[in-house]
Amino acid sequence: MPSRRAVLATGASAGLAAVAGCLSSGHSFSTLETDPDSWRLSRYDLQNTGHNADATVPDEPVERWRVELDSPGRDVGGLAVSEDVVVAGSEAETSQSLVALERDDGSGRWEDEDADVAAIALGDDTVYTTAEDGDVAAYDIETGERDWETAGESGSTSHGVWLHLDGETLYRGDDGRLTAYDADSGEERWRLSGYGASAIDGDRLLRGNAGLTAYESPTESVRFDDGEPEPRWEASGEGHGTFPVVWEDRVFVGARYWSLDDDSARLQAHRLDDGELEWEREFPGAYVTSPVIVGNRAIFHVGRGGWDDNTDEPSVLMAVDREGTIGWELETEWERPILAAAGETLLVGGDADDTGLVAIDPTDGERRWERGLQGDSVQVASASALAPVDGELFVGTGHSHVVAYG
Repeated sequence: MPSRRAVLATGASAGLAAVAGCLSSGHSFSTLETDPDSWRLSRYDLQNTGHNADATVPDEPVERWRVELDSPGRDVGGLAVSEDVVVAGSEAETSQSLVALERDDGSGRWEDEDADVAAIALGDDTVYTTAEDGDVAAYDIETGERDWETAGESGSTSHGVWLHLDGETLYRGDDGRLTAYDADSGEERWRLSGYGASAIDGDRLLRGNAGLTAYESPTESVRFDDGEPEPRWEASGEGHGTFPVVWEDRVFVGARYWSLDDDSARLQAHRLDDGELEWEREFPGAYVTSPVIVGNRAIFHVGRGGWDDNTDEPSVLMAVDREGTIGWELETEWERPILAAAGETLLVGGDADDTGLVAIDPTDGERRWERGLQGDSVQVASASALAPVDGELFVGTGHSHVVAYG
């Protein structure tokens, strides 16, 4: 059984490397201002709750417009929405890999055919993108002019690329490292080795997946003479996991273990103040998503299927409370869906084995409505990105479509 013990750090953290010489020069983690009418990060807020709490979702949504990017068969890998623009991106080697669309009708504002987009974050006046090869770029949201770009180093990206923005600092992570850039200039501030998915809660930065590390925001200029930062606490773990999600005094991660005697997935809840494991739920032969936090529930998906499936258990969507008690379960045909929420509605973007887009009541798991995502050019379509804002829903698909519902 792998060790998942949390330890309070009293010295340098093994396995971490700070390259830029200092974590901060008086910098503290600022708060990204969220509002019901925009979706600026892949999981909405800095805590990765995936919940636009003050937004509403149409009871009977209708398709308002659809744009097919000139990148056939590519996932829309990044999607962000402001009050008047929708920004979408896909992989390189396509004709359109980054576009800004007018939110009201889907008409084009600008595009960059040379971009390589694995993730998007949206500032007040700037669009930030990153690629799997480590490149990071910033664009003027009105004109599409590239303000700055920097060539990064890529780690293994078999489990995706992470992009976070706290207003002053842009955080770019993958399987190999977490790098912080000045959001205005693109100058690298610091770099840490190890898994780079992150969450920010107040003055605390959390990094990791199956294993977590928490760093306190410095109140004064701090330099690391030995080249390594000192974390507040570390929670050890093995296997590969999902990005952290903060819910009040808990941090949630999903972990998957790969060994001859332990082929299982777990949803784990750690204490935010010291990293101690409060509880975990284990699912043999499964994949577990990071939860969406809706009211007093953490809702996540346990997916089964694929070439390595070794269980007869079905895939399920599941809701638990803060203590891990199951509130409801809904059997599904999905393997690895994406989740988002707005107001009192949970949205699930699935794959072609089930309906592509489903709205669910988070209190009991009942399906409210379903929509197929395919357009005239494809027979089936999966959802690759969701962005619910007040009264509207924007979806990126696995066939390079951006669809607006209202």
